[in-house]
Amino acid sequence: MKKLIFSVTVLVALTTAAFAAGNKSDKQMLKDLEQTVKNSTQVQWSTTDYYTKGSFSFNGKSASVFYSSDNSSLIGFSIHTVGNDLPAEVSAAIQKKYSDWKITDAIYFIDAYGNGSYFAQVEKGKNVLALKVSNGHTLIYSRMF
Repeated sequence: MKKLIFSVTVLVALTTAAFAAGNKSDKQMLKDLEQTVKNSTQVQWSTTDYYTKGSFSFNGKSASVFYSSDNSSLIGFSIHTVGNDLPAEVSAAIQKKYSDWKITDAIYFIDAYGNGSYFAQVEKGKNVLALKVSNGHTLIYSRMF
């Protein structure tokens, strides 16, 4: 996973707050991801001052789970998304506002409450943005330098 999108993942993981519960498919994916981590012997673990991260494979894609370092509670999961794996509505939402930008990386993040959002890294020349795409809306999550 590229370093910039990973930075976004960490920012999301550390700033996620509970709002309304996620939709039915996101809740099911959350359960599937939790079960995969629980049953996998291939999870690679690392720890920082802020979180513990487990990297693993989920349906052939690179995925990560994040737990808070202070109380080991689940923060959420990220699934690396490449190329044509972005849903058409997500690509369309990005292209609507950033038609002359190139999508260089993307993840799908599901928080501990089953709320899912796409995050995409887009580039135009030396400008790099991390975008959050949720419910057909695109907003700048972070400017990368």
